[in-house]
Amino acid sequence: MSKLNIDQKTVKGLFQDSKSDFLIPDYQRPYAWGDDECKTLWEDLFSFSFPNDNSDQFNDNDEYFLGPIVTFKNDDRKMEIIDGQQRLTTLMLLLRAFYNKLGHMQDTRSVKMKEDIEKCIWRANGFGEYNKDDLKIDSEVATDNDKDEFLDILKNGDATGKHSKYALNFRYFEKEIDTFLSHYPSYFAYFPLRILNNCVLLPIEAESQDTALRIFSTLNDRGKPLSDADIFKAQFYKYYSSLGKKDDFIAIWKNLEVIASEVFHPI
Repeated sequence: MSKLNIDQKTVKGLFQDSKSDFLIPDYQRPYAWGDDECKTLWEDLFSFSFPNDNSDQFNDNDEYFLGPIVTFKNDDRKMEIIDGQQRLTTLMLLLRAFYNKLGHMQDTRSVKMKEDIEKCIWRANGFGEYNKDDLKIDSEVATDNDKDEFLDILKNGDATGKHSKYALNFRYFEKEIDTFLSHYPSYFAYFPLRILNNCVLLPIEAESQDTALRIFSTLNDRGKPLSDADIFKAQFYKYYSSLGKKDDFIAIWKNLEVIASEVFHPI
C-alpha cells in the first residue's frame, strides 16, 4: 500500500521549512490564474484577516484553509508539484508584492515581516544571508513560454514591461496593497502576518510519482478544475517517461496545444 505524508501547515510553516524546494515539472500546464481568481483570493484573505473591516475582531486561533498541495520527492530531492501549482505560484507573487512594500518601511513590525517573507521565498546560506537567485520554487513547464518572467519577478520584484499572467497578477497585488495601505496604514503589517501564520495548506507528499498522479486525477485546483486533457497528459507523460521518451512526448504535446489554440476558440 502506498504511503502518504499528510501534515497541515501554515503558509509560513510550509515555505520556511528548510527542506522546501518546490519544482513545477515540465509536464504541468502553464499558469492559468487571472484577475478573477486573484480578486477572489485577495478578498477572501482580507475578509478573513479583518472581519467586518476591523482588525480587532480577528481571533488569533482562527484558520483559513487554502487547499491541498500534492507533491512527491523526485530523484533530485526536489518536491515536484502535482496539484496546487496555481495556488503556490500566486501565493509567491502575493508575498513578493508585500515584500516590495515592506522594503520601504523601517518600523519594527514591518522589518520583522520582511524577514519572515525572505525566509519563504529565498534560501539562506550558513550566515543567514539570502541569495535572491536561490529561490524556493522553480518552474520547468515545457509549454509555458512565460515561466522565466515568474522567476524574474520573484528575484527582482519588478514586472515593468512584462505582459504575462504572472506580471499582470503581480501588478494587481501591488495595486491592492497600495490601496490597503492608504486606507489602513496602522494595520498594514497585520495582513501579511495573518496570511503567513493563520492561512493553512494541506501538503500531501506521495512516495512516488505514480501515487501522486493518481491523487492528481481526483482533485481540482481551486477555481480551475482540471480538464480531461490535463489528466490524459499526466498519464501519457508517465507512460512515455517509462519508455525513455519523455522529451519526445513533451514536444509533441506542446505542438498539439499550439494547434488547438489556433483552431479552437478558448472556452
